[in-house]
Amino acid sequence: MKRILLILLFLPLFTLGQDKVKFIASGLTCSMCSKAVHGSLSTDKSILKIDPNLQTQEWNLEYPKGEFKLEALKKKVQDAGFDITRVWLNGELIFDSKKKKK
Repeated sequence: MKRILLILLFLPLFTLGQDKVKFIASGLTCSMCSKAVHGSLSTDKSILKIDPNLQTQEWNLEYPKGEFKLEALKKKVQDAGFDITRVWLNGELIFDSKKKKK
């Protein structure tokens, strides 16, 4: 029981060193589309975790703190034949393709 409590106590510390990225890609309508994007993302060794949701077209990724590069992510998704419409970094919207650049 003490071991479980210690794990639960220190679990948040293990995630402090990670950036959580969520993105939405347009056109992902089937499992083959998802597989193509997953395969492209898998070649990026800095990504610690890849978690897609085909129903919402949302992808959740984890990177070591400070390793996330927006342009690199966009290129990986484009290499699979899709475009990113929105990206959040640690809960903050950092890219929205629908907003015009000033």
